[in-house]
Amino acid sequence: MARTKEITRRRSDSLVTWTRFHLPVEREWPTWAVDHENVHFGPLDDVTGVRKGWLGRMVEDPKQAAYIIEWEDLEHLKQFRSSPACAAFLRNLPENDHSLQLSRDGSSSEQSSSSVEDASSSSSPASRFLTLRESTQRPKSDVEGRVTFNAFLVPHKQGHETTWNAYHALRDELCSFQPRGFEFIAGTGLHWECYMNTWFFALEEDQWVQNKFGKSEQTDENTDGRTVICEFHLWPQKYGATPEHEEASASDPEATASWNEAVAKVMPPVTAWVQERWDVLPLPYYEPPYEPTEEELEHHRKLEEFIKYHRENPKPEVRWCGTRF
Repeated sequence: MARTKEITRRRSDSLVTWTRFHLPVEREWPTWAVDHENVHFGPLDDVTGVRKGWLGRMVEDPKQAAYIIEWEDLEHLKQFRSSPACAAFLRNLPENDHSLQLSRDGSSSEQSSSSVEDASSSSSPASRFLTLRESTQRPKSDVEGRVTFNAFLVPHKQGHETTWNAYHALRDELCSFQPRGFEFIAGTGLHWECYMNTWFFALEEDQWVQNKFGKSEQTDENTDGRTVICEFHLWPQKYGATPEHEEASASDPEATASWNEAVAKVMPPVTAWVQERWDVLPLPYYEPPYEPTEEELEHHRKLEEFIKYHRENPKPEVRWCGTRF
């Protein structure tokens, strides 16, 4: 019995995918070629295994967006990747402005479909899904609001010893790191590493990783290669942070220097580092239209008839003729 309770309390690691795409600034949300009842989730509406969804926009280049999904487990993600819903999902999230124009051109729909199927293949070197696995089972905040995203490239050796050494070195250095402009955290009593940053390993690289770090030459998981470790530095509004705090920090040369100094302490084993700034919003909650039962409809009909009857047949006015005291 005790063992069962321990397993029940254990929190599963979060599995998240980032799909980057081009979204014009004047458009608030992506649109889908086929109408969906849940307009924000689109082709994902009927996909099992989807826990939550977010839409991210890069602060420096708002046309660069990301559709972020949290999955129940890897098996559900794999099933989605091999389904027609995945092709429809990617087809409506163009990688750039040129792809957006092609997706609007009906004559190129067949070509677009085939290219999407190639991109959705798990063996494709140009995957559209950056797949991230949470690296710790500690309580954490969702990655939303203003976020500083850091991706670190580290060698991958057989047995993962180098990767884990790099990961622990990064956590030891950055979990307590507060860049200039983070003074709002003072006095809150919050456990820093639980609420202000969260860590992930990349299970699968996407085209963005290859553009930033080059194409991986690893051909087998048992051979030497590389691993991407991601850290999301959070600026949560519920704890007093504002976009203005983050913007002031990002434009402060001393804050930039402090980031460089902190990461330099773990190079090596870190061999490359990329930082981006994002605004991440949760997809709006969708509640399907309520459909009353036949019994409820009948009750409503009788109530309307009752009200109509008494409006047309009002009772005579009754005057009080009691004794005055």
